[in-house]
Amino acid sequence: MKSLQIRFFGALLFSVLILNCKSSKESSTIKKEIQKPLNVVLILMDDQGYDTSIDGMAGIETPNFDAFSKEGIRFTNAYAVVPSCSPSRSSIATGMYPHTNGHWRNTITPSLSDGDEAFGRQATRVDKVGIHEYIKTLPEVLQENGFFTAITQKFHMSPPWKFPFSDRDPVHNNPAVYKKVITEFIEKSGDKPFFFQANISPPHRNFDAHMKKFPEFMPNPEEIVVPDYLPDTPMMREDLSKYYGCVQLADACAGAIIEALKKAGEFENTLIIYTSDQGQPYHRAKASAYSEGLHVPYAVVGPNVIKDKISNALISHTDIMPTILDFLNLPIPSTIQGKSLLPVLNGSKEKVTDRKYIFGEHNSHGPDPREHYPSRVVFDGRFYFIKNLMPNKSYLLPADLRAYKGWSNKSYDATVLAKDTHPMQYNLLRTLEKGRPAEELYDMQNDTYQLINLANNPEYKEKKIELRQALKNWRKETGDVANNPKNIKTRQLN
Repeated sequence: MKSLQIRFFGALLFSVLILNCKSSKESSTIKKEIQKPLNVVLILMDDQGYDTSIDGMAGIETPNFDAFSKEGIRFTNAYAVVPSCSPSRSSIATGMYPHTNGHWRNTITPSLSDGDEAFGRQATRVDKVGIHEYIKTLPEVLQENGFFTAITQKFHMSPPWKFPFSDRDPVHNNPAVYKKVITEFIEKSGDKPFFFQANISPPHRNFDAHMKKFPEFMPNPEEIVVPDYLPDTPMMREDLSKYYGCVQLADACAGAIIEALKKAGEFENTLIIYTSDQGQPYHRAKASAYSEGLHVPYAVVGPNVIKDKISNALISHTDIMPTILDFLNLPIPSTIQGKSLLPVLNGSKEKVTDRKYIFGEHNSHGPDPREHYPSRVVFDGRFYFIKNLMPNKSYLLPADLRAYKGWSNKSYDATVLAKDTHPMQYNLLRTLEKGRPAEELYDMQNDTYQLINLANNPEYKEKKIELRQALKNWRKETGDVANNPKNIKTRQLN
């Protein structure tokens, strides 16, 4: 009997030791996974407006954005700071407004296929416009903290040495190649945490170039939606169908990036922000202060990010840098003007603390003074107020918004040809060119495409005064003193 008891307790002790060893091994595995470095990926479309199937756009399909959104939080009131590529991207990388960081218009920058010398301080082709030297950019902060950083598609930020990346690749519209490039970036990062700015070129024009290579993404022109500010004609539908086709292609590229992260086992420990640099590449959208130029799709997935949540919190692209640094527990530079979205992302807050309004601006699309048309925007979630700083001034629309040659843009000609059949849309176009009023006020709840200016409507006088004062206060707080873009302080040349 005693012998049986000894064998029983011996077996029991052995089982306990085995279980303890197994438990210890599992704990070690879990601990290793927890200690895995946190990464960040910014997926950035080029010129994609608030046009996704999950956001209600009929006639197109964006399955990757839709599925991604359900794994995290999707924002319905996300706005770029400026409706032009270079200043928008620099506002993202500095957390600052263009009139403050100095990068107020599109700039001459290197191609990602250029040699290292084009990105250094000895570069021979550098635009005089760019961010000020004293400002710390997101790539600078992350590299200083041991991150492997990489960028795709295009650079478009100035001066180039203020935006250092460990690696770069010019892939721009091919889903299969994106998967390959992101996989290679992950492998090159080794044991380092990584930050990828995964730029994607569509739906930036030239639409024909994208759709010629990937015709399978073209939607049926008869099934798409024509925004109310554009004439619904066969010629416009042809152009818009290509735009929406490019949106679907961009969605496939983003899906390939996400797939690469999952396959490499990095999806669960990576904060992924999926958005666009600005709105649609159409007149009265891109290169203008109207909502169609600033309202963008926006979804976030990552560790401790609430799942399957839709938020109407007011957010700005100036919030991207502080959110990333807060997520990584890195110090946020005092120059940053945006706010961390982390409390909204993790569900502890419904709105951004102390934010009643968001702000935006447009100065000029390019260096040509004829393109200078400065405007300032304030939005409270319903009412959208625009102050045009040089009202009633004639304005030259940028080439990609009016020319077919080089840009395959048929929307401008389609609007001009529809003068008699669609006079309202034609007049909206002509107002852009001949000069806008000093003030514009729109009720976004009842007028999504901003067709009815309420600035002179007495029923909205108090709201106009409120937003005008909010804009005035913001301009003073952020040092926005130049009504003419040429007077904005440019960076000091070295």
